Amino acid sequence: MNQEMTQLEIGKRIAECRRERKLTQEELANRVGVTAQALSQYERGLRYPDVGILASLCQVLNAGADYLLGLEDKKMTEFDDPQIQNEIWWNLRHSLDPLAIEFGEEIVAAYIDNKFVKTAYDLRLRLSTEGILMPIVKLRDWIQLKPREYIITAYDNVLYHEVIANDQPISVESMFEKLEAVVRTHYGEILNVDLIKDLTDNLRTNRSALIDGIVPEKVPYGQILTVCRALLKRGDSMKYFPKIIEGLGEAARLGTFQTDAEIVVYVANLIERQENKWVWLHGSPPRDRRDIN
Repeated sequence: MNQEMTQLEIGKRIAECRRERKLTQEELANRVGVTAQALSQYERGLRYPDVGILASLCQVLNAGADYLLGLEDKKMTEFDDPQIQNEIWWNLRHSLDPLAIEFGEEIVAAYIDNKFVKTAYDLRLRLSTEGILMPIVKLRDWIQLKPREYIITAYDNVLYHEVIANDQPISVESMFEKLEAVVRTHYGEILNVDLIKDLTDNLRTNRSALIDGIVPEKVPYGQILTVCRALLKRGDSMKYFPKIIEGLGEAARLGTFQTDAEIVVYVANLIERQENKWVWLHGSPPRDRRDIN
């Protein structure tokens, strides 16, 4: 493969991954630290990203360098059809969705005109005021469901199930109301490392002192995910995400904790103070606090 073809292939893969993450060129450029014009040149195959930019692209796009550089040239079909191979790899990357609404055939028509997009946007905006970043909701029909049946799933786990009565209208708004309740109630099951990284990257824009040199250097994304899930089980809110990061950074500096469970209690004690609004309103923290000796 000559250099021009290599650059073009890299550009196509960057653009493909960007579109999968629902990012504009400007949004991706801002997150990796280049101009939108430079990113456009990468995607059109006019220039290579340097090593530092390539690493940032891999992180933001959740893609391996081998894939972006076209080094994953493994044959996946007997006919070596690149379009089919790309579809196979795409299916493997999206085999489990963090959040999905699956429905029977009579519900399909409710989603055809894309009016749900505004409903989804309004929901996403409401949840963001509570510190909740909702992942992209995948919508798909499933022939095994009854015509007026739908389920809400996270990684193929059914979190909600309903069969709409024949005398009731099929309402997208009603389904998204159920989705909102599911996201709030089961956010610990929906939360994943990608969402944690996106939340951290967003926090970096105005509270860089909390993040720089701490995440992921001293506090890995996986540990943040574990602690956030545990705090959600206690009844704490993702609204306190900056405080959670602060507590994890301090725990890493102290170096005195042996387990994630101890770190969870330490961070919880920072959040569940008596003067906290939730504690003040309800008279006690979500669960009994324990001091660490």
